[in-house]
Amino acid sequence: MRSLRLGGRSQDAARRSLRSSVRAAGLALALALAVSPGVAFAQAEALLDEGKQLMKKGKLAEACPKIEESYRLSPRSATLLALATCHEKQGKIATAWVEYIDLGAAARKEGNKRLEADAKARGAKLELRLPRLTLNVPRAAAVEGLEVTLDGTPVDSAAWGQARPIDPGQHKVSASAPGRKRWEQTVAIKRGERKAVTVPALARDASAAPEPAPAAKAPAKEPAAPVAAAPDKGAAGAGKDAGGPGKGAGGAGKGAAATGPGKGAAGAGKGAEGPEEAAAGPEGAAASAEEAAAEEPAPTPGASPRHSGTFVIEAGAAGGALIGLIDAGSFGNLSSYSYSYNVPEGELIAPCNEDVCHAGFDPAIGPFAGGQAFVGLALSEELHLGIRALGGYRFGGGYLAVGGPSLSMRFGRLWLGLSGLAGAVGQNAKVTGVKGEIPSEMVDLNYGRTEVEVTAREGSLPETALVETFAFGGSVDVSLVLADLPSSSWTSGALLLTVSPTFMKGLDGFVLVAPASLGYRFY
Repeated sequence: MRSLRLGGRSQDAARRSLRSSVRAAGLALALALAVSPGVAFAQAEALLDEGKQLMKKGKLAEACPKIEESYRLSPRSATLLALATCHEKQGKIATAWVEYIDLGAAARKEGNKRLEADAKARGAKLELRLPRLTLNVPRAAAVEGLEVTLDGTPVDSAAWGQARPIDPGQHKVSASAPGRKRWEQTVAIKRGERKAVTVPALARDASAAPEPAPAAKAPAKEPAAPVAAAPDKGAAGAGKDAGGPGKGAGGAGKGAAATGPGKGAAGAGKGAEGPEEAAAGPEGAAASAEEAAAEEPAPTPGASPRHSGTFVIEAGAAGGALIGLIDAGSFGNLSSYSYSYNVPEGELIAPCNEDVCHAGFDPAIGPFAGGQAFVGLALSEELHLGIRALGGYRFGGGYLAVGGPSLSMRFGRLWLGLSGLAGAVGQNAKVTGVKGEIPSEMVDLNYGRTEVEVTAREGSLPETALVETFAFGGSVDVSLVLADLPSSSWTSGALLLTVSPTFMKGLDGFVLVAPASLGYRFY
């Protein structure tokens, strides 16, 4: 009994020891789990501080990886802001632009409106300077299994022909496909620059193993008939069916096992042609492949949606304000008026005409609606030279029809241009009176006056009249790219919102135009 009690006490002690061990292990695990995030956070903080110090010293190549590792260990908005700032200073503006977008989304979730607005402003500023690269794959080059990569990363076929933001610098574009020679090209791109790379049709690789041709299903073999059963019919069967395999099936005919004489020999002879033709199949396929490759159309070299040397056409609807400061002109019935001035013999009453009389007008301001167009040549991907035209109807009476040479240059998402304009402008304005011109030799007799008021019966002068003039001047054209839609088709181009403040000098006065237009530029 004593030994049993001792045994029971030993078991209880073992259980208590096991429970203590389990509790200790659980406590250690809980402590490790609690300490692990703290350790990661501490490491992230140390890396972030070190990265910021290196960034202040200008050692961006060392600073950015440390901040990036800090963000990986502990993803926080403050770290992402430092990372985007580092990449922006490093010149990787496309990478920084994406990070600012992510930062704005994170700040919105956190409810930090100030940080969200700051990230949005920084991203918008970078977006104007983003380089964009378009990878074009013509139909002739889009063979089965084609893989296009940019800096080693595959580009999905849905992104072919689309302008994509990219960091400034050198980038490698490559293309490969089964049974084709690999193609590579290095392209250098600057800030705000737009470039396109066209993937050519890949040449066939003669050293590559030929793709196995799909084997045709051989007809099911039938039991061979006994030789003695019907030799002539069996042999004829062999001849007939052997020709079938010779044409490409490669299998045996119904009577392939027949070895009878007579017609059977002739049939077998016919059937012998089958294997020869089948053996020649790979060579024939190779020849056909070479002919097909020779017939493949070569891609147009440099077929960029914005390639230099191409015609550029832009058309759009325009509207705005037309301010006419034309203070003198004529209207249709001036000849019905007369005026008088002193001459040596007394007083002379002279009839009015457009040469000696003119009407005075008040300034006229009114809206106008019309259109604008640009036709020119792309001297480069960012420089277009051509002719711009602007015209429209002025509500309340009048018109605008001007045009001239124009030069525009692209800076990121902005086009800036200058246009020299000349043409006709008309405005319906209030008539302030009519004056007649005094000949220069009679000025002294008329107290030094060069013109005199025309006497008109009350109510004979119109309240308003259309005054027209020839004007010349220029405009500053500022266009914002709302949508960039490059492609290899004729629709390649961009949707532009253009503002063109215009100043023009008329023969009598000035004309100010403030038009805005929404148009599409095809290039």
